[in-house]
Amino acid sequence: MRGPGPRVLVLEGALRDNGGLRVSADLARRWQDLGARVRFLVLENVEPDGPMYEPDPRLDVRWGSQEVRRFRSAAPRILANVLRQVRKADVVVSGSEVGYGLLLGWAAARIARKPFVVLVQSSLPRAVAAWTPARLRPLLTQVHQRVDAAVCVSPGLVPDVLEVGLDASRVHAVDIGIDVAATRAAVEAAGGPRRSESGRTRLVAAGRLVDQKGFDVLLDALARVVSAGGDVELVLVGAGEQDADLRDRADLLGIADRVEFAGHRDDLPSLLAGADLFVLSSRYEGNGSLVLLEALAVGVPVVATDCPTGPRYVLRDGRLGDLVPVEDAGALADAVLAFVEDPEPLRRKALGGPERAMDFDQEHAAVVSAQILADLTR
Repeated sequence: MRGPGPRVLVLEGALRDNGGLRVSADLARRWQDLGARVRFLVLENVEPDGPMYEPDPRLDVRWGSQEVRRFRSAAPRILANVLRQVRKADVVVSGSEVGYGLLLGWAAARIARKPFVVLVQSSLPRAVAAWTPARLRPLLTQVHQRVDAAVCVSPGLVPDVLEVGLDASRVHAVDIGIDVAATRAAVEAAGGPRRSESGRTRLVAAGRLVDQKGFDVLLDALARVVSAGGDVELVLVGAGEQDADLRDRADLLGIADRVEFAGHRDDLPSLLAGADLFVLSSRYEGNGSLVLLEALAVGVPVVATDCPTGPRYVLRDGRLGDLVPVEDAGALADAVLAFVEDPEPLRRKALGGPERAMDFDQEHAAVVSAQILADLTR
């Protein structure tokens, strides 16, 4: 950008700590560094269930309602505030492809005649089905068809956006990912890699404890590995609605002593760096999972499901890690057992991980996406 950049309003529903929010907040801060005047508007001024995300203090964070109330009880004030903030902006960005932030932002942008952009971080049909009430889905589709630009965090998400009817000229693919340098620095700040003290092969998996992540399949696979004689343990990092169910499943499978439910952790990069193997068991992803990119950045061997829409792309068709079918506990177990018996093939693949992670470094993604926003304001 040359000179003062556009006034950008970024909308989010709540400060729930998840990969999608981290991406939108990080991009917002980087757009600000590039000269844009950014405001980050969060609709719900409440602490979410589960871990709360704390945005960079340099980011101008505002609330949809100053009262500490959930959306439904504060809706009139939030609606008025969203419209007021949109009128002050040059371009409006929804940090998610679903949710009230998308719907309210689009409506307010149309009233104020401001360009509206959606950041697509997950497969549209799956995200809509998982996170949107049935009564709102037709409306959401109409919004997706009418945005001024859709910025997809992976090329694999583009077909879904085109499928809903958005013109191809409005669809952009940007390899959005992680701050590679910060990920590596976090390992050192935590005292280096955190390795297993048991002598077992340590697997690490991470993400929200929800159906999308396929941790039930991972536990089934782990039970098969243990039954076949594999001396392994799993550190499962994350919190979510399936916590109790997954613990019960581990008990029923007889592997509770092999699984550490680590909850939300601030030292995830050091846990990844100290792992023998990172496992991605997702049923679907956006850009292949941010934690997958973190694992590549610290050079950890990877086994991942070949799920929509990113792992195959990130892992270069399996050249940087092994891919297994989705929902196939047997195939996942076989891949883990193969690593336990002979880790060298995957370790050799992992040597290319740090260089590949740089392809998804956020600095480049911020520059490209900032230009998309600037072009819409001309």
